[in-house]
Amino acid sequence: MAMTTDDERLPCGVALEPLVTQVADAQPPADPAHQAACPYCQAALRILNQSWSDVQALTRQPVPIPPQLTAQIMLRVRSLARHVTDSILLGHPHGETRVSHAVVRRAIQRLAVAVPGVVFASVRAVPHEPPDPARLNVAVRLVVVFGPAIEALADAVRLVVDRRIRVLTGAEVSRIDITIDDIAEPTD
Repeated sequence: MAMTTDDERLPCGVALEPLVTQVADAQPPADPAHQAACPYCQAALRILNQSWSDVQALTRQPVPIPPQLTAQIMLRVRSLARHVTDSILLGHPHGETRVSHAVVRRAIQRLAVAVPGVVFASVRAVPHEPPDPARLNVAVRLVVVFGPAIEALADAVRLVVDRRIRVLTGAEVSRIDITIDDIAEPTD
């Protein structure tokens, strides 16, 4: 990127930009003999050296931080973190789609209750390790009827959730932990 325009030349014909670069980068002169004898180059170099010294002095000055800036930044970071951690992010060529973990939990809950033998289901989203905005783990708590094998019911819930949740919500569920909380009497 040019720091000066092409036509910025000293009366001796030397372009100003190489002199600026020479001073800023502490480079040797392109034509040492000319610079040593030319009053225009000497004057320009004095001004550039003084200006560059002023810039260097400014870079050493502490920048005062407004009193509330840190608090505002942290508030924004927390807001963004909440936004990202409570939804699934689905990429799309024309934008992004976010599906709330509440929607994913509700869909899993309905899928689980649709399995014969399941009376009640509650679902909790568990952060995926390593963090992945398109994946999550879930913990499912079930109340099942007395009679069917509990392991078979848990496997049936896992299978239906695994097969259907991605189609319904776009979420990729990496792990489905199931806890059987209670056994209910079968109803007619």
